[in-house]
Amino acid sequence: MTLENSTPPPGRSAEWAAALAQAFGEMLGRPPAEHGDADARYGAYYGGNFLDEAELDHDPVWVGRAALAGEETVEPGHLLLTPPGDTAETELVFDASRSLFWVDPRELPDTLAAFGVDLAAAVAESESGQWRGALLGADLGRIAGHHGVDLASADLPRELWTLWQGRIASGDTLLDALCAATGLTAATSPELVPAGLGDSADEVEEEAHELVAGVADPALRDYLAAFCDEESHDLALVRFAPADDEDDQDGDGDDDGDGDFDDADFDHDDDYDDYDESQGGTVVVRWDGAVDQYEVTVRRVIA
Repeated sequence: MTLENSTPPPGRSAEWAAALAQAFGEMLGRPPAEHGDADARYGAYYGGNFLDEAELDHDPVWVGRAALAGEETVEPGHLLLTPPGDTAETELVFDASRSLFWVDPRELPDTLAAFGVDLAAAVAESESGQWRGALLGADLGRIAGHHGVDLASADLPRELWTLWQGRIASGDTLLDALCAATGLTAATSPELVPAGLGDSADEVEEEAHELVAGVADPALRDYLAAFCDEESHDLALVRFAPADDEDDQDGDGDDDGDGDFDDADFDHDDDYDDYDESQGGTVVVRWDGAVDQYEVTVRRVIA
């Protein structure tokens, strides 16, 4: 069984996909097709302080066998997109198999020593990769299954695993990830776009409306305006200066091979924050929610 959300919605027509791509191109400053090559993969991730403060980062729902195997989605019911104005809050659906976990096997009992060794080896291998020590849920589940360990058991040390970044369920294209990050996954036609700002349009900064003024579809334009306010205390847009892929000589997003990013590696614009890969992957865009209590990040991924 595979996740229904892992492929583009069956009702998304070519015309609607083009309308979405045009809309997100207005938001990002360039069309989604110009981010990376045709085979690049992307994901939308939910993280931040709220996961810890609400203890959702240790909710056993994340580590069920079927969830980590990618056979069913995770719907915590407490993780929402909260744009300003009349725009409806969107309850998020997650793919635990491609979510990211911090793992600490040091407090495991001696009876699970072999399990701990395999976990530590997986973490060590991840240190030099994209996620810098974090494990994909699928890998965590595979190791636990090999040793017959139920990760949801209350008998295990609480800090054995901690959710770091929940992968919002979607396909792998940038358009899929952007739709997931903005609650538009199920909007397979203009008629299914959630209610926009309505009478609360004035609550959103004028610059946000200007950013999507070129969006052709009026329902989509009104809805996305709530996701374009860089000053919002509900859900603030943070755009990143795109790397110049043509100058990328080593696949790391920089052209000098030293792993560092500098002004020569991308074109700056005053509306962009500096390029950022501090949490793994090439960041395309981020939204900071509830005054930095959570963030939704779209990034290019290797796996």
